[in-house]
This record gives sequence, C-alpha cells and structure tokens, in this order.
Amino acid sequence: MKSDPIILVIDQGTTSSRAVLMDCSANIIALSNTPIQQIYPKSGWVEHNAEQIWESVKSTVLNLKNQYPNHFSRIASIGITNQRETTVVWNNSNGKPLHNAIVWQDTRTSDYCKDNINLNDKIRMKTGLLLNPYFSATKIRWILNTYDPNRSLCNNNKIIAGTIDSYLIWNLSGGKSFYTDHTNGSRTLLMNIHTGDWDDELLSDFNIPKKILPEIKPSVFNFGSTSGLDFLPDGIPIMGVAGDQQASLVGHRCHSPGQAKCTFGTGAFLLSHTGDYPIKSDTGLLTTMAATTGNKLQYCLEGSVFIAGAAVQWLRDGLGLFETASESEILSLDSDHNADIVFIPALSGLGCPYWSSDFQGTILGLTRKSTKKEITRAALEGVAHQVADLLEAISANCSNPLKILATDGGMTENKYFNDLLAKTTGVTIQTSTNSEMTSIGAGILAGLGSGFMKLGDYNSPIKQEGKTYNPNLTSEMRLNKRNRWKKAIRALEVFYKPN
Repeated sequence: MKSDPIILVIDQGTTSSRAVLMDCSANIIALSNTPIQQIYPKSGWVEHNAEQIWESVKSTVLNLKNQYPNHFSRIASIGITNQRETTVVWNNSNGKPLHNAIVWQDTRTSDYCKDNINLNDKIRMKTGLLLNPYFSATKIRWILNTYDPNRSLCNNNKIIAGTIDSYLIWNLSGGKSFYTDHTNGSRTLLMNIHTGDWDDELLSDFNIPKKILPEIKPSVFNFGSTSGLDFLPDGIPIMGVAGDQQASLVGHRCHSPGQAKCTFGTGAFLLSHTGDYPIKSDTGLLTTMAATTGNKLQYCLEGSVFIAGAAVQWLRDGLGLFETASESEILSLDSDHNADIVFIPALSGLGCPYWSSDFQGTILGLTRKSTKKEITRAALEGVAHQVADLLEAISANCSNPLKILATDGGMTENKYFNDLLAKTTGVTIQTSTNSEMTSIGAGILAGLGSGFMKLGDYNSPIKQEGKTYNPNLTSEMRLNKRNRWKKAIRALEVFYKPN
C-alpha cells in the first residue's frame, strides 16, 4: 500500500555508510551508499574522521530523499546498525570530536594490553571478552589520556564517549539522546554481560568515568527522535539499534541456540546463538550479547576474523594485482591448484582463536612460478582457514557441532570462495540472495519497536533462496590442508615470539 509506513535504516560500516528504505515485510525498497576515508597515521593505527562519518550518513539519506521522495515521505521509524568497537569522544555542547574515531582494527594499545594482562581473568568473567586492542575501552582510555589526562573535561561534563551508534543517536536527536544498546555495550570491555549494565570495577580499572558513557538499553527501545536536522523531519523515532554482526544475526532469523551465521565484509564474523545463558569458551571464542527485544538478556558465541574482504581489497588497491574485486574469482579459478602457497592475512593481527596483535601478514611457499593468480587464491584460502578455525572452536564448546552455516556479505558473491569455504570447513554453506542482512536485521528491530512488525513472524529461520555449497572434499585432503595451515600458524608464532 502506498500509505504503509517505511523504515529508514542507517548502516554505518567500516568502509562506507549506507541508507536503506525497507517496508514492513522486511523487503528493501531502495538503498544508497557513500564511502568513507580510511586514515592510517602510523603502522597499526586505523582511524576515521567522525565528522566525515556523520556527513556521509547525511549524504546517503539525502540521496534517497532525492531519488525516492514518495517513499521518503512515509518514513515512520529509524533503525541503526554500526561498525562495532570503533570509538568516538566528543564535546557534548558542539559535537566536535576530540580526536579521530579509533577504528576496531586499530592496535595502538597493544603494549597497554600486554602490560595489564593481569586484568584478563576479571575481564573474561565479567564481559565474556579478553583484554585486546580490538575493544573500545582501551581506545577510550587512550583518547582520554591524550586529551584529558586529569579527567577534568570528564568531571566538568564537557565531553562524552561512545561507539558509533551512540554518536549517531546523539547527532540525529540534536544532542538530546545519549544511548547505546546491549550489543554495542557488550563490545566495550566495560559492560557486565550478566547484568547488562556498566561495571564500576572495570570502569575504575580503565580510569573511565561512568558519567561520560551512554545509558544502555535493549536493542528494541525508543532511543529518541530526530530533531533539528536539515535532511530529516523532526519527530521520527529511532526504535532499533544493534551492532552490525548482531543485526545480521537478526536478519538471518537466528534467534535460537545452534543457529549461526557468518558475515564477510572487511572482516568475517561468525556468531552462534546460545539463548538465555552465556557459554564460557575455553577455545578463544568471545561470549557476547545477541540483540535484545526487552529486559531478557540474550547471548551468543562469536569468532572474529579481522581481515577477510580487506585481504582482497589490499590485493587490489595495495598491490594492484587486479582492478575489481570480482576478478579475484577469475584469477583463482585459473591458478595452479598444485601450488602450495599459504597466505596468512594478518594485516591487522589475528583475531579468534589466536588473539595476537603482533602477527603480521605472511605468505609462505612462493616460487618463481608463483603469479598473482596463486597469491589471490591463497588469500581466499587464508580467509576460509580462519573460518574453519572458528568452527572448530565452536565445536569444542557446543555439544552439537554446526552442520549448516548461513553466510552473507560481499565475499559471498565469489562462487569460488563459497565452494572453497565449504571444502575447507567441512560444513554446508548456505549463501543468502540478499547481501543486506545487516540492514534488514536493524530494520526488523526498528519495526518491532514501532509495532509495525510482530516478533513471532521473525522467530523462524528464513527460507534461504541462495545457493548451497557442500563440502565435497575427502576428509584426508581436508585434514592435509588444515594441517598445513596450522603448521604455518605455528611458524608465525615462533617468528613473532618475544625474545
């Protein structure tokens, strides 16, 4: 119906900001995309200009307004999903950031994490995470120590801090609303996942005053309304918020224990829903929050691969091996499949289950016969092996190993990669026909919050219309390939072991 309400989803990611118009049956009507600049001030440092992020959001929304004015006029609710862990500290009177946003990939706080490893057991118990530069607390601490070492700005209510969702909510509401949700809060090292609130002891450990942090709410909540904007009318409520990976879990309708998805974007993130109770992992997985529709907390196990699509991007932009990402499929198919090159794409360290920010990208097995074809294929294999590592870690923590993995994201457009993923992991890969599962998930949360959608309609796994890839490789061949990968990882561990 022409008068039916429409949900606007703002999907702020690592490499771009997207705006999506979605109907109340979770169908995408239109989308717009604006890239954002990647800033690398030093080796291991990764930043974004937070004001540019905000401008990119405005630009994408305005694009939709100009192209689809009739749909745009029916926007009745807003959902937000965002790159997680990326941190902003800003002036709460004029919105000016103290420093560029520090991106989740940034490793500048590695030494701090090593020096304070004694905090790890406490952090693990309270947050389900581990002390690592990946998470927000060390980033906030770094910015405060650099610009407010005595915490006078904090104590005088001059600055506030948060992840990208909080920054967007604050700006969309004209500075009137300052919130985050359970999923984003659970990625900071500061939220106790057993209570769903900030933990005073951890705040003290990191010397971060609670007063500068947003209030934590369920993922479905009235986070405030638009106010004083030149690209949206006043009064549109923000009704759903979730970090990108948890939003994708909602988009895939994975709401029950044992349901899992993996999203391939800049990194690859595998989440397996565990229900009402957190499962402690002893294999390097993270225990984190799933999206919440009320006060009842929900949990999942997560494995994070820091570099996935970014490996293809680096081959394209950094080395100039090809002009478009899609060429990686053609080159891989045409490569010498007997070449035993191992590419460990640790361009920002290695995530789960290794958790080493010291590791760097490594290619083993090069010969004079090696070409860009073999290197490209090895990069895709390196991503697939890291996902296999995650699945092995999940199998060790759960009584029923995963047999089907739902996937989405840019890399899944590469059919060769999908087949390689199935062969490497030994599980059936079910791709989605829609690459916007993250936006759809955030839209569903906003639809639930607005009453446009009913929770019961989104509790069952979505009927996938994508392609299925079966692990048609002998166990012996898979084991040989996995052993070679693990041997390469052990070599890397020796190489980067402190003297």
